[in-house]
Amino acid sequence: MINDAYVENNRVKRQAWLIIPLALIVIGLITLFGDFEDDGLFSTNPATVVTSTPDGMELDLALVSTSNGQSWQTEWRPPSSQAKQQVTLSLSQYAADYKQLRLQLEVRAEPGSSQRQKLAERLGAALAQYDLGRVEPSAAPPATLAPLDNGVVLLCAEADSKFARRMLATLAPYLGGRVIVRFDAEIPPQTMRLYLSGKLYFNVHGQATFDDVESQQESIDS
Repeated sequence: MINDAYVENNRVKRQAWLIIPLALIVIGLITLFGDFEDDGLFSTNPATVVTSTPDGMELDLALVSTSNGQSWQTEWRPPSSQAKQQVTLSLSQYAADYKQLRLQLEVRAEPGSSQRQKLAERLGAALAQYDLGRVEPSAAPPATLAPLDNGVVLLCAEADSKFARRMLATLAPYLGGRVIVRFDAEIPPQTMRLYLSGKLYFNVHGQATFDDVESQQESIDS
């Protein structure tokens, strides 16, 4: 009986010591990600499917919260340190999860705007860091997408739709708002093409959107 009590006492002590490193891990994670949650850069669903058809889908990428009355503006803004870190962490995890697939996102900006080109380069640089894509020479969306050429359009194979949705979610701190995804049988597998066109707006975090946030804000103010 004495031996059993001794063994049980030692087992309880060992379990108690195991709690300490687990607590330290939890504290470390809270410290690492706490700023993102406070600034509203994390979303439980950063890429929401608005509509879905056999030809594609419309996504809504979450817009980063802008507190203290900070509004959207047309002047270029660099990404905040929080946005950079969140994109880096998300892309790193994306690359690890799909490392065998060699997924690539090609980013193209419609000619005629230095801001669109700079945004394309920002996205391309983030992707290139993990060999997930690159910026391509300026180009307008294909003529077949003419009705959709004001904003963000992504082309991919239908089989790659889940990869496209998650890829867009990882880039949401840099690019928010409406995105049209169209399935294209001529696109090679594991390849996605992102086209940027239209008028850009930026918030304090440097997140860009092609949504008409200016008109939306006027409606709210009135």
